[in-house]
Amino acid sequence: MFMKSEDDKMELEKEAPTLATISKQNTFKTPEGYFNELTEQITNQIKISELINNPFEVPNNYFDELSKQITSSVHLNTFKNLESKGFGFDVPSNYFSEAQERIQNSVAKPKTSKIIKLHFIRYAAAACILFTTTLGVYFNVKYNTTVSHQLSRIPADDIETYLNQHTENSDLPMLIENIDDASDLSIDDFQLKKTPN
Repeated sequence: MFMKSEDDKMELEKEAPTLATISKQNTFKTPEGYFNELTEQITNQIKISELINNPFEVPNNYFDELSKQITSSVHLNTFKNLESKGFGFDVPSNYFSEAQERIQNSVAKPKTSKIIKLHFIRYAAAACILFTTTLGVYFNVKYNTTVSHQLSRIPADDIETYLNQHTENSDLPMLIENIDDASDLSIDDFQLKKTPN
């Protein structure tokens, strides 16, 4: 067998000198941990192929709101930096342990309020109402009892009829004196009854 392999080797050198120079070792080797990482590599390749087939989608209004989101994250980082340097919101010591006691103390104290009795204001309001009612009645009665007011309620035709029927000759000068526009009237306008002598 050994001889046969030597003959084969010489024959190979004649026909394919390059191939004969290659050593007969198994050049294919698996890297260390290949089979331990194989499932993870296959899963990653599947995910990559899915991403290639299904491209990334941009959410609605992404670019409209992008500047706001960036500004917000910058401000948030600024606050985080300030807080790490000691500039932030600190809870006073024993705040939570004493909170219940403080709340109970503030709730437990009954609040008293002063009640101001306003009897004087009630009497003053009643006096004002009585005074204005009395003044109203007084001026209404005074105005209604005047002769000019009472005469204004009588129709002009009734007054004229009365004067025609009940006037005497001696009443004529007094009537003329009391009429505002006496220049338009004459004695002939009045039919006077003659008084018996």
